[in-house]
Amino acid sequence: MHFESRLSQSSYPEEIIGALSEGPTGEFDAGVLFLSMMPREDVEEVVEGIRRNISMRNFLVTTCSGVIGNDTEIEEQPGAVLMLAKLPGVKLTPFYLDQAELKQLETPAAWHGFFDLFPNEEPVFLLLPDPFLLDINACIKGINGAYPGCSVAGGLASGANQPQGNTLVLNDDFYDQGLVGLALTGDITADTVVSQGCRPIGEVFVVTKAEQNVLYEIGGRPFLEVLQELVSKADRHDQILLRQAILIGIAIDEGKTAYHRGDFLIRGLMRLDQETGAGTIGDYIHPGQSIQFHVRDAGAAIEDLNELLAFQQGKKDMQKPAGALVFSCTGRGEGLFSCKNHDIETIQEHLGPIPAAGFFCAGEIGRIGNQSFLHGFTNSMLLFYRKSAQERL
Repeated sequence: MHFESRLSQSSYPEEIIGALSEGPTGEFDAGVLFLSMMPREDVEEVVEGIRRNISMRNFLVTTCSGVIGNDTEIEEQPGAVLMLAKLPGVKLTPFYLDQAELKQLETPAAWHGFFDLFPNEEPVFLLLPDPFLLDINACIKGINGAYPGCSVAGGLASGANQPQGNTLVLNDDFYDQGLVGLALTGDITADTVVSQGCRPIGEVFVVTKAEQNVLYEIGGRPFLEVLQELVSKADRHDQILLRQAILIGIAIDEGKTAYHRGDFLIRGLMRLDQETGAGTIGDYIHPGQSIQFHVRDAGAAIEDLNELLAFQQGKKDMQKPAGALVFSCTGRGEGLFSCKNHDIETIQEHLGPIPAAGFFCAGEIGRIGNQSFLHGFTNSMLLFYRKSAQERL
């Protein structure tokens, strides 16, 4: 198994083609290309040039607002990064999906038929959706249901602010909506690490009254009453953060005796009803689930990323990934950390040196617990490993 990442910071198609074509030759099983700040006609020229110079069985492309290389993050500037992979013993299934096709996939069996893959094959899914004209949450939910516990990760194209402004490519086909993706099975496994950039505050509460996405009571008390008490007891710094944004961490694996970072799906508080004391949040919730308030700032994001990567190191007994795809929110980067290259340098410090490629996304996809979700303000990593001898049995 071999991955390599190639980066160009040029805005000229011919220079990008030349830079990304340099390196070892031969046939690659997969290539994934991220192109920043590039109009459609230039995308077409770059794609045609890359395909002419590099032999790839599967080729995925998306446009974006910034790219991430091995040790460099390029934000709101032209750039291109290409991840190439030779994957012996791995079956790759490329796919395109739009809203019309998605509506037909109503059952797990329909998903199995669409991919021609079954849960026992333990597929790894890479999704590169356009953020418009596709129900991305329904897509992720469908894959979760059809392939329980499988890794699903990716990022939403961020190269345009209106429908049909992004360009997606799957092999020879160009699209301006839907999603392109790749499913991998065989002699490969992947972990997803999702850093939501938050720090828990206060205690864990059990939801005692809720309907859809409205929280009425937690711990037997009105939601607003508990929130006001939390704010009054918080230190001055956390009070400032709570005024900026109130975040709710929803425990995904219910029934745990103790919860830790990475156990919570972070969703924002959208509305407070002063009359009823209820809070409306950005996801459905039901009585019996556990929640914990969270805050987000640069310090919390740094702490969260370091802790999760250190846990990943221990989990894999210091084994390095063969390669990493990195999907970072456009709200992170230099604007959050006040320095360049924060996330990729931290990833390399813990896990590297490893080939890495990614981009700044309009939304990130990654797993919390045993399910995958669409996130915001996160860094979601898809880390590839060769299966161990025991896993191959």
